[in-house]
Amino acid sequence: MSGFAVITLGALLAVSWMVMQMAKLPGTAKLSAATSAPPHAALADQNAGLSYELLPSPWHDGCPMRDYPVGWTSGEGVLAGHVSTGGQRLKWYGNACAGLLPKGFRSGSLAKEAASAFDAIDTDSALSHHRTVTSSSALRVSGHKAWVVRFTVRFSAHGLPWSSEAGAVTVIDRGSGHAPAVLYFSVPSNLGGTATVSTLITSLR
Repeated sequence: MSGFAVITLGALLAVSWMVMQMAKLPGTAKLSAATSAPPHAALADQNAGLSYELLPSPWHDGCPMRDYPVGWTSGEGVLAGHVSTGGQRLKWYGNACAGLLPKGFRSGSLAKEAASAFDAIDTDSALSHHRTVTSSSALRVSGHKAWVVRFTVRFSAHGLPWSSEAGAVTVIDRGSGHAPAVLYFSVPSNLGGTATVSTLITSLR
């Protein structure tokens, strides 16, 4: 029995030595670094008091939406393609923009504010389309109460580079004395649609 124990102990020591030597190899260190997930870049909006993920290229910093009805203070966008309507050829973008909720939309109810913002903000007005609310629910953003309305858009026109769009309007209560923040996401299906919108909502801080 004592001889067997010595053999077992020797085998364990040999295995331990081999593991320690492998850990010192440059290739092992490189593999460890390569498998570490890089930190995601974020857009910080000091006016709205929040941040959200800056999506990878070809997304770029800068809200492509017109200011009406919200004066957007931060955002990101990407060219989804082109559409032809009314004899014009228009650029069509994926949008992720943030700002402060205008006074005319403020009611003290996050659900009503989000619904009002959803009704007023429509980036698809250049084409015949139909928007459908898929969910309307409360959430928390870094401890703050918020409400998100998620929706899909279907287009009557044909020949588009995408079949539909996914979007969301989120209103965040920033506390007494601060205007609520509002975010609008609109992402065509050729840019990830629903999955991309979910990534943006999850990244809110």
